[in-house]
Amino acid sequence: MMGTVKTRSRSRKTVVLSVWLVMTVVVVAAIVYGPELYGLLQLGRQVNRISQDDTLAGGRWPRPSEACIGCHGYGGNAASQTYPQLAGQPEPYLKQQLAAFASGERGDPIMTPMALSMSQRELDALVTHFSKMAPLPNTTFHADAARVARGEALVKGNNCTACHGQQLEGKDVYPRLAGQGYDYLIDQLTRFKSGARRDATGAMPAVIGAMSQQDIEDLAHYVASR
Repeated sequence: MMGTVKTRSRSRKTVVLSVWLVMTVVVVAAIVYGPELYGLLQLGRQVNRISQDDTLAGGRWPRPSEACIGCHGYGGNAASQTYPQLAGQPEPYLKQQLAAFASGERGDPIMTPMALSMSQRELDALVTHFSKMAPLPNTTFHADAARVARGEALVKGNNCTACHGQQLEGKDVYPRLAGQGYDYLIDQLTRFKSGARRDATGAMPAVIGAMSQQDIEDLAHYVASR
């Protein structure tokens, strides 16, 4: 009987010691790793907040904007010089161009079917999404300094900033030109010159119509490097 009591007493002591040991380990871990654990907790909260803000800005998944990544890049910052940068474009301009694709005023084998297949709500979501995205510098284009200088003179001489903003950042129905893809710029300016792309104001054909192909390329060098 006495042996049983002693065994139980030792068991209790062992349990108590084990509990104290665990508590000591927890306290030491909290002291040593506490800041890191707190940082991870804060990071998790920030990620959740960013995700919530992103959902509010772009809508629930799947989003129409995801279909645009292949050409226009993530967030509308295209890596290729062939496709336009959509990030930071003015809302009125984006609305106008999507409507032009849907109506047939502008024709494109990819954009026209896409604009026609989307509801107005989806088109509006695209406009909101890309207009809120921050435009990144066109770092994949390497401009020629001499051509950039000639292009800058053309921009100033033709008062392009009157419509497109002092930094060519775009405003109202006039697009952001700064940092656009070089090849895309040449293609669209050439289309304005030939009449393949129309401009209701008549400003673009009047400006580009008097330019040579070299002028167009110089202009594109300057704009793409902005």
